[in-house]
Amino acid sequence: MKQLRYGELSVSVADSSDELAAAAAEYFASAVRAELEEHEEIAVILATGNSQLGFIKAARERDDIDWSRLTVLHMDEYLGMDENHPASFRRWMRDNVDSFVRLKAFHGVRGDHEPVEEELERYGELLRTLDPAICVMGIGENGHLAFNDPPADFETRELIHLVMLDEVARKQQVGEGHFPSLEETPERALSLTVHALLKPRTVIVNTPDARKAAAVERALTGPVTPDCPASILQTTPHVRLFLDAESSARLELES
Repeated sequence: MKQLRYGELSVSVADSSDELAAAAAEYFASAVRAELEEHEEIAVILATGNSQLGFIKAARERDDIDWSRLTVLHMDEYLGMDENHPASFRRWMRDNVDSFVRLKAFHGVRGDHEPVEEELERYGELLRTLDPAICVMGIGENGHLAFNDPPADFETRELIHLVMLDEVARKQQVGEGHFPSLEETPERALSLTVHALLKPRTVIVNTPDARKAAAVERALTGPVTPDCPASILQTTPHVRLFLDAESSARLELES
């Protein structure tokens, strides 16, 4: 794998999405083992979505991750969405993680809880109490981190908030097959803040696929700006970004 650096950010470039998934899973497993040497149990934040399927499968298949000592949180959920809806991120976590490995616990964001302020307070308190050690996420087609669409709030020290989804993010959900049309795609969601995503001691960002190439280029070679939320990764020495040949295609890589 090629090893690059953009500002404070370490970047690993794989030849394929499978190689990316395996490398990211190995890095995750190493971070988990290191944390569990110091703590009886830890919390981790895991992303959902199509781009994370390869990583999750590779991580599940490893025999050196003690999932029984891990409490898993996730990053976002659509406002008003039932946990059994096919596009629910809670359902994604159940179907792809919780049903395969024996976790200590999984705490989902209840997007359909009313009033929403109670859920924001509940999940924020979980994040404060559990203080996740590791976060695994991706970069969206508009450069978003979780559902922090442009312009993202880099200043808030809240851990979870209610956000409006921009059209690019909503079209991505349609393009990935989660909703039949833009009109049927929710406009609001609960999302961990940028601060919450970058707060863990180890942050892993998995970003395969040609659809992400333009966002990756902006994030790594442009200015650090809320207009490209992922650009903040340039300032984060505790983060490792994993790319594949397609998502890195617009970067100038040394042969």
